[in-house]
Amino acid sequence: MDDAQNSASSQRVEPHEVPMFPLGTVLIPGSVLPLHIFEHRYRKMVQFCIDHSTNFGVVLIERGQEVGGGDTRAMVGTMAHILDHQRFADGRWALHVLGRNRIEITEWLDDAPYPRALVAERPEEPEGATLERAQGILKQMAEFTQQAHEMGYRINPLDSEAGAAGLDMAELSYRIAELVPVGPFDKQRLLMAPTIAARLDLLEQEIGSLLDILNADGNMP
Repeated sequence: MDDAQNSASSQRVEPHEVPMFPLGTVLIPGSVLPLHIFEHRYRKMVQFCIDHSTNFGVVLIERGQEVGGGDTRAMVGTMAHILDHQRFADGRWALHVLGRNRIEITEWLDDAPYPRALVAERPEEPEGATLERAQGILKQMAEFTQQAHEMGYRINPLDSEAGAAGLDMAELSYRIAELVPVGPFDKQRLLMAPTIAARLDLLEQEIGSLLDILNADGNMP
C-alpha cells in the first residue's frame, strides 16, 4: 500500500450510529429545511440531539408514510445540523436544520426509541467535473427562472453570479440541485449521483427538460 492509500485509510471513518429521521422530502447538503416534530418518538430524538449536541440523518421515504413506521427508506441521505429549535407546551418541536454531508446507510438498527442506523460519509468524487461547467449550468438555471418569471410563473429570477459566490464544485452542484423545481425522487437521484460530474449531467438534463416545457407552452400558467 502506497502513502496515498495509507493516508486515505487513516482518514476513513468507520460507520457509526446516528438517529435517523425518514421524511417525504430530500434534504440537500447546504440547504435549510424547516421541520415540525409532533410524533412522540421523534420528539425523543430531537431532545437527545439537543442534549448531546449531535446531528441526525435525514433520508427519503421511498414508499409508505412518515407517521407510524412500516416505510421503505432510501439508503443515501444527508446529515442534518439543528440551527435553531423551539419546543411548544404540548411537546411539539419546531426546527430549522442545515444539510451537512451526504451519508450512506450501511445498516438499519431497531426503531426503538426512534429510528437509528449505522452510517458512513459518502465522499464527493469530482472525476472530470470543473467549476466552470457547474457555473455554466447555474447560468442555464438562471435562464430558466428568468423565462418562467416572465411567463407568469411564481418563481423568482436567479442571480447566477451571486448564487455561485464562494462555492466549490460539490457545493455548487448541490446549490443547483436545491433550486431546480423537481419532485423528491428526482432530488434523490441528484443526491445519489456517484460523482459530481454525473450530478451535473443530471442537472443539465433536468433544466433542459424544464426549458423545453416552457418553450412548448404558449399559455400563461
